[in-house]
Amino acid sequence: MTTTEATTPAAAIPEVPMPEVRSRARLIVAAIAVSIAIGILLRFVIRSDLWLDEALSVNIAHLPVSQIPTWLKHDGAPPLYYVLLHYWMSLFGTSDVAVRSLSGVFSVASLPLAWYCGKRIGGRSTAWIAVVVLVASPYAVVYATTARMYSIEIFLVFAGILVVRRAFERPTLDRVALLALLAAIIVYTQYWGLYLVVAVGLFLLGTALRAPEHRAAAVRLLIALAIGAATFAAWLPTFAYQAQHTGTPWGQAQLPPTPIGLTFQDFSGGNEHEGWVLIFVLFALLLVGVFGMAVDRTHIALDLRTQPNVRWEAAVGGAALVIGTTLAWIGRSAFQSRYASIVFPFFVLIVARGISCFSDPRVRNSIIAVVVAVGFVGCVRNAATNRTEAGEVAAILRAEAKPGDVVLYCPDQVGPAVHRLVQPGLDEMTYPLLHTPALVDWVDYTKVIAAHPPATVARQVLALAGHRTIWFVSAPGYRTHEAVCDPLAAYLARSRPEQVRLAPNTDFFELPGLQEFPAR
Repeated sequence: MTTTEATTPAAAIPEVPMPEVRSRARLIVAAIAVSIAIGILLRFVIRSDLWLDEALSVNIAHLPVSQIPTWLKHDGAPPLYYVLLHYWMSLFGTSDVAVRSLSGVFSVASLPLAWYCGKRIGGRSTAWIAVVVLVASPYAVVYATTARMYSIEIFLVFAGILVVRRAFERPTLDRVALLALLAAIIVYTQYWGLYLVVAVGLFLLGTALRAPEHRAAAVRLLIALAIGAATFAAWLPTFAYQAQHTGTPWGQAQLPPTPIGLTFQDFSGGNEHEGWVLIFVLFALLLVGVFGMAVDRTHIALDLRTQPNVRWEAAVGGAALVIGTTLAWIGRSAFQSRYASIVFPFFVLIVARGISCFSDPRVRNSIIAVVVAVGFVGCVRNAATNRTEAGEVAAILRAEAKPGDVVLYCPDQVGPAVHRLVQPGLDEMTYPLLHTPALVDWVDYTKVIAAHPPATVARQVLALAGHRTIWFVSAPGYRTHEAVCDPLAAYLARSRPEQVRLAPNTDFFELPGLQEFPAR
């Protein structure tokens, strides 16, 4: 593989006095340095409490390492992130800052990898643009401040892109073996890593068949990829059990165009004002990055065959997204754009190349300034926004609940976030099996709910509570509990006076409310 950088005819660029050139260069360097510093800081600053997925991750990781794979049969994820978080917590503790900082560290570590990947695509200019796009990305910052595996996935994919490019330059044993190692790590970190492995495998197979000059490297890499993916065989029994019994009962399958569109929206900043501004800018840059080549300061030529120096990134990233969304739809699984973190590094690099296609420095720098300024609006919003109302619920319980009071969660999905914040000594339980709120058991989820009518569970809770106050934590909008939690509260109210202490607030992503049912 060779890399080329777009050049502009010298005659098209007017001469600029050298002192002015140096002044502009220093200004650009300073702007890049400030942007990187701000972006790194924002990867460790957030006021939000842990929401469901994060609190659940911490609780699973807090188990003995030997028990993590067993419990994950009830959860639906591969084990590597939880094991890594387990040892991270043993070193740095379980505070919100500590558990999220693991993601932040990997997010920062992705920046130099993005530089090296960008350099191979379009030279040093594209390398720095890739770093700036990544550092100011709201999507990257959200998952850098989230105690989940997605920031690690982004790091691994950047590393994989670099490994593949270096192996095509010189397919030595160490470079090829590194791809096998990365493939094994990726599939044990997030299941969508399997779709990326398939996409890379198809690319390597096509290269081996159609490009004789790269056949030897492609074959070696294909073998390494297969060896890395084969390690997943040890986890296949658990994966098969999860596929049959857990799945995604909290959501519905969608035709691929919808999740693909949602992916680009969230890559740009989500359903916020800044996201709607950036999606048009970034999607246009994505198209320019795939098809465009600078002609001069005012013209960019488009080649529908795509540009050679970014062709494989576009092909693999696009294929992984299409394969993942299509198989999710066929398998009747719900989709969240965080799953597409395996595609995000390709998106960043292609956007960076799209920006570099603008030869006029004033135009190029203006585009970068817009991407960075609007992106940082989303990053600051992430830092200032609380993702869950759990803190408000827990504050009331800490102030007013007495030792031994019953706290009932419906759905159980609001349990982990509140449980993390309340005081010990409360008798906490979840609908319908009255289990601990620290974990959510997804096995045959809808069947278990259907087998336990609200009236039956209400009688059990009332009998267990006796003369103790019942605090009822619930939230609307959960498709598995649409006909459950309100009837459950109504049954409790028939036997006890009811007082709404905190209403669900739609300003929060996760919005548990609180009702009090004191004994008569």
